[in-house]
Amino acid sequence: MVFFGSSRNSRSTGAGVVPPRKKTLGQKILDMVLPKRAKRKATEPIAPPSFRVLRTRPTYAPATTYTLPTPVPLVVPTPAAAVVTTTPVTVTPAPTPAAAAAALAASGSSSSSSDGKNNAVEVQKLRQLEETTKNMPRYLFRACSPTSGGGLKGLNTINGIFPHAFVDANGTRIPNGGHKSIHDIPYQVTRRMAVGHLSGQRPPRTDPTYSQFSSWAATLALVLQYGHARASQGGLICVLDRYNLPKNTKVYHCPSMMKAGLCDSPYDHEYLVHGPVEGPGFKAVTVQKLLDMGLYNEIPCVLPHSARYWWGPIPQRDWESLFPTKDFSEKQVKNLRKIADEFGKDFALPVLAAFVTLDRRKLDKNGKYAAKDVKIFADMVEDLYVPEEYGTEKSIVQPDGIYVQGYPMVAQLAGLLKQLVEYNYGRGVRARRRIEVEDLSAELGALGLPGKKSQTDLGEKAGRLSTSFAFGVSDVVVAAA
Repeated sequence: MVFFGSSRNSRSTGAGVVPPRKKTLGQKILDMVLPKRAKRKATEPIAPPSFRVLRTRPTYAPATTYTLPTPVPLVVPTPAAAVVTTTPVTVTPAPTPAAAAAALAASGSSSSSSDGKNNAVEVQKLRQLEETTKNMPRYLFRACSPTSGGGLKGLNTINGIFPHAFVDANGTRIPNGGHKSIHDIPYQVTRRMAVGHLSGQRPPRTDPTYSQFSSWAATLALVLQYGHARASQGGLICVLDRYNLPKNTKVYHCPSMMKAGLCDSPYDHEYLVHGPVEGPGFKAVTVQKLLDMGLYNEIPCVLPHSARYWWGPIPQRDWESLFPTKDFSEKQVKNLRKIADEFGKDFALPVLAAFVTLDRRKLDKNGKYAAKDVKIFADMVEDLYVPEEYGTEKSIVQPDGIYVQGYPMVAQLAGLLKQLVEYNYGRGVRARRRIEVEDLSAELGALGLPGKKSQTDLGEKAGRLSTSFAFGVSDVVVAAA
């Protein structure tokens, strides 16, 4: 029996002779099929076929023999034999003052040039900001209480609004408090001051960013809604006339301040007033007084539980869906006139117009009121002076440029006052005045009294029209019809 290709009886053969190994049948078949391969030489290395095999031994350069130098004994000289070698020092003379100034100018030229560019950019931004003050509402509103502004004394009073930097800790006016203008304040200080004011920060009194601003709004709805909860705290509803403010008091719209780099958020409902607000351009009435006179009953849309909180803009779709239109009512306008009179004769007209336009009114496709609605309002304010400037560059609102996007109540207020001016000074007014005078003369004649002669013809010669009969004011110049 053959195992592993060898015979168990191999040892029985002749001594010292190793018989050749017999090939198995399988090996014989392989020899017949496969070609014969030469035997591998013993000198060739065995390596996987994927590697390149180096067939010859490389020839190396003969080895280099290194010889260490003979060590030199270290000899330490005695102090007497020590030799000291000195290096000559080159002394640079001190620069002259002119040379020092030139060197300083050269070293700071790059920084000064960059600072100059930054200052020029900041000045240009402030100039552009001042240009925006021309296109702003003439009247602004504010709600406050003694607890506003951190509860400090003397800030919010019935006689005026005074920012933090203009009163001391006892609430007394500081004669030279604050600055006359934001142009007198470093740009970055003004920026930190405005950002801190809008975010409600209260820096120390000695900090240069101590606020010199007060916050106001063009929409009376936000002011009335915000002030309602402050009735029991002595809350005030304030109004300012931008044309009659103190000389150095300026009004800025927050979006314009953001473009100038002075604040981080637009806050398009908010206006910042720099400086005290007092004198003939200011008036305040307590919220409790307005409550007692029924203001919130006449205009329920400004109550705290109204369908809308008037903080920020309102989309036109929400304005139309949440608030149905209301017709002009002579009774409502009359009741609101009594409340508006609490703000004094100088403010009764704009405050009444703001009250009336808090409700959503019916307007035509051009955004104008019906003639009968304008007449109802005009008749209610016929005893008040309607300045012609309302329709010109000194209008209560500018026809182009005042911010009304998202604030339909402000847009209604602007439209009403503009149409009021057209009603009083526009086309057809001359004929309407003649008819009024003729009607009055007829009534006086029926009573046996002498009739009033129309002054229209007399006024035409001088280019003037007598309006004292209709408005109780002096004559004003009007354009010919």
